[in-house]
Amino acid sequence: MLGVLILASALLGANLSFEKPRVIVMTDISTLKVGVGEPDDTQSLIRFLLYANEFDVEGLIATAIGRKGEVHPEYILAILDAYAKVHSNLTKHDPRYPSAEVLRRLVKAGLPGTESIGEGLDSEGSNWIISVVDKEDPRPVWIIIWGGPRELAQALWRVGKERSATDFAAFKSKIRVFAIVDQDETGPWIRENNPDLFYITSRLAFRGMYRGGDESLVTREWVDTHVNKGHGPLGAAYPNYDGGDPWGKVKGIKEGDTPSFLYLIPNGLSYPEHPEWGSWGGRYVGKGRHYFDAKDMVCSDSEVVWDERATVFRWRPAYQADFQARMDWCTMSPETANHPPVVVVDGPIQRSVRSGQRVELKASRCDDPDGNRLSYLWFQYREAGSYDGKIEINGERDSKAWFIAPEVKSEETLHIVLEVTDDGDPPLTRYGRVVVTVGPRK
Repeated sequence: MLGVLILASALLGANLSFEKPRVIVMTDISTLKVGVGEPDDTQSLIRFLLYANEFDVEGLIATAIGRKGEVHPEYILAILDAYAKVHSNLTKHDPRYPSAEVLRRLVKAGLPGTESIGEGLDSEGSNWIISVVDKEDPRPVWIIIWGGPRELAQALWRVGKERSATDFAAFKSKIRVFAIVDQDETGPWIRENNPDLFYITSRLAFRGMYRGGDESLVTREWVDTHVNKGHGPLGAAYPNYDGGDPWGKVKGIKEGDTPSFLYLIPNGLSYPEHPEWGSWGGRYVGKGRHYFDAKDMVCSDSEVVWDERATVFRWRPAYQADFQARMDWCTMSPETANHPPVVVVDGPIQRSVRSGQRVELKASRCDDPDGNRLSYLWFQYREAGSYDGKIEINGERDSKAWFIAPEVKSEETLHIVLEVTDDGDPPLTRYGRVVVTVGPRK
């Protein structure tokens, strides 16, 4: 816990505030079993619960899956039953894990229809969204959408109808949306009628959860070893997927909805108010308050990939190791399981320099709660910055490094990421980031 507090203080001191995100999940969960419908939402929900300590979970809303009458809050409750059986062990690793009873009270249902909004179409889910956003809490509410956003659309319609323009704008200013594609017509309706609403839409990047990159980490064999067997009732409840998508067969992990909350995990890489900076959940760009997939370039020995999925799959070794470790927390003691390192970058995270100046990079206070050895890698995240050239980082594999600010004709930004990995089992990774604004020589 001390490491968490140190990291939060470091971020706050850099004027890039970090607060525990408030989260509402909207899921069109449709099955708990392989071979019956699409169990990918069940996969994502199980992983989400392993990160429930990192969020203030404020709603779990079952939404329509596209055919009249099919809304299944009982499936959410079934997974919470499995979570309840491992909760006591999870709290040994972090006491912030909410109880299953607390989470059960947050399960709400939407309407069976997927597209109709208006008078007489309020639901338990849409009313709950309004009540959560209206709380006296200055933090925004992240509404992560794994199916259709009808309940959010209805909530916006209701508030827009009943409140003044000023109050409606204030209501919307407290909402952040991360939607996995537009799964019905209410998504485009929301964006068209609410240009001031912060809204991320992952149209293709989400498929980087299971396509591209090192696909050995998402196989049925990987799931069997690291999730299903020997990890208690929650691991046993995880469906070992055997289905497909428009590109062909998918076996093992699908979890197309998972980037919506990987984006929010406070791992030092993600800054949720900056979708263009990149995170485990992808990188997104846009105009105004609406954001869509960006592209990253990932190079390996065999290929160079430049596409939207790369913004997610480039981080797969790290987020899969993290998933593996948290599954271990379901059954293992804190003394035998691994926990992520604590990364603190010395000095301000945002800096301004001029071309030709030396920029010092230092992370002298990094630590590991298990006493594991740490390895360091400083690298330029070129796509996140405006400067397209490559810089040379001296001492890139040390806790101290430096580079010379490049020549620019006008202001450019550079993103330097520090990746710190321990040597535990599995090896876990956390990050630091320095954003450097480079101005021309005087």
